[in-house]
Amino acid sequence: MIITSDTGGARPVPAPPVPSALEAVFRGVRGRCPACGEGRLFGRFLKVAPSCSACGQDFHHHRADDFPPYIVMFVVGHIVGYGIYVSETRFEDVPLWLHAVLWPSLAVGLSLGLLQPVKGAVIGWQYGLGMHGFGHVPGPSGETAIERRAWGTPEAGDGVRGSTALLAEPAAAGRRDPDHPRQVH
Repeated sequence: MIITSDTGGARPVPAPPVPSALEAVFRGVRGRCPACGEGRLFGRFLKVAPSCSACGQDFHHHRADDFPPYIVMFVVGHIVGYGIYVSETRFEDVPLWLHAVLWPSLAVGLSLGLLQPVKGAVIGWQYGLGMHGFGHVPGPSGETAIERRAWGTPEAGDGVRGSTALLAEPAAAGRRDPDHPRQVH
């Protein structure tokens, strides 16, 4: 990527640093772009924006699907279930109407409050791990996020390339992969 200054000179701009998977998850929990942390991840309550307004990262290829509701149901079910169990075994004089109002309200409130942050965390996790097309989109320098993670960036000044495990060559045509016996490359 080249940026031209007011004086007419052009200078290359280094690729933005790739956040760690954990940092991308925390950005997603806050509802921010997992790539830059500035733009909004959601256009509406659970509708993911098509792209980041700050850095232009596309979000259309995320695959959160049903995983966030499963996480929310698991967490809310344990919290509400434990609350019901404790109130029934330790507090026998609590009126039934209070149970009928308290526990469904708490379940709905927790579910609505947790669903967007959990969905953001799942999308951030997918971005951080380079899943579902996130790591294969070339950045301004032409390298993909997975290549920048695996090889390191020249801008970092370390001069040493990292592990090549993520960039291993596929098996030769017609040979079986020992990790996937049914899959032929």
